[in-house]
Amino acid sequence: MASPSRQELPDSRPSDLRIKDVIIHKLRLPYTSVVNFRSVTQDRGEYALLRIIADNGQEGIAESVCRPEQHGEDAAALATTIETLFKPRLVGLDPLAHLSALDAIGRVKFCRSAKALIDVALWDLKGKILNQPVWRLLGAAKPKPVPLTWLVHGNTREAMVAEALRKHEERGYNSMKLKTWKRSMEDVRLVEDVRKALGDDAFLYVDGNGSYTEGEARTILARVADYNAMFIEEPCKFSDPLRQAAFAPHLPVPLLGDQCLQSLEEVQLHIRLGSVGAVSIKFRRTGFTQSLKIAALAEAAGLPVVIGTDSESRIGSLARMHFRAALPWLAPYPAETHFFDKLINDAFAGEFPFSDGTLTPTDAPGFGAGIDPAKLETFAF
Repeated sequence: MASPSRQELPDSRPSDLRIKDVIIHKLRLPYTSVVNFRSVTQDRGEYALLRIIADNGQEGIAESVCRPEQHGEDAAALATTIETLFKPRLVGLDPLAHLSALDAIGRVKFCRSAKALIDVALWDLKGKILNQPVWRLLGAAKPKPVPLTWLVHGNTREAMVAEALRKHEERGYNSMKLKTWKRSMEDVRLVEDVRKALGDDAFLYVDGNGSYTEGEARTILARVADYNAMFIEEPCKFSDPLRQAAFAPHLPVPLLGDQCLQSLEEVQLHIRLGSVGAVSIKFRRTGFTQSLKIAALAEAAGLPVVIGTDSESRIGSLARMHFRAALPWLAPYPAETHFFDKLINDAFAGEFPFSDGTLTPTDAPGFGAGIDPAKLETFAF
């Protein structure tokens, strides 16, 4: 019997495709209402939308929010970095030789968010070329709906409780992350009131954004445990990891590491020191490939993993859902992929199966996100 031809086995043959172009768009997406972040108040956000295009016309898509007050760069800066430093290194490469592409861009120092954006787009492109959803490339069975967390940003306690209840009743969110910045019993009463409003089944945790002193966190913020808060995220700004490791055992619930976990190496260090009791993964800083390694480290250490929000639109949401749905040990914990619900609109095209506080990855190739040209033009700047 004759061996199958190379054309009959497109998924097993070496790729003869090449990256033809790398295009970056700058967008401003309006919010449904003003959002009070810890460092800035905004009514719209800047986004960089990346397209890595193969010479067969297929393209991988990824996005990154650009908030200088939090990340140190705006969309123009990120676009310039990709155009000048990384596009010349990507064009001409095999889009399926993913690790080779990461090695090529890795020769440039730093530029964490640009590298992460490229990595996510390459995963999307790989799925589209192979005509497979990324969750299947990761070996998963048919994914189940992923429960999502709504983030209740800073405002009065009454307004935050009302917002949590409204999103629970109107949109089905049964998990809430509450911003606790007041450094007083007002934060504890916020958690108490939300627990009473949503009931015992709701998944609640708090984020101090480094606002508390160590003494305040031990004596005040720790009392959120009385209302079954699952995590306390970044309660203090610690001078070094050893200081955080000495503090973490004093909390009655796990310390969820976020800003302290900017890289694979930092995750490894904090796990070794015991300075975190749970790990937040954010694609903006560790992309898709490195995030897989971080999730494996956390699994080996027996630590919970939360997919943190990067203020993603529907385009970015689906990438996070494929990751979350494919790794079974992440299943107990809701993902923070909710920010699409705080946007009036975005440049997304495709099927977006959000229902009753959950989001389910589809069978569409890659992450299943496309771009609407008209919307792209509307929001571009």
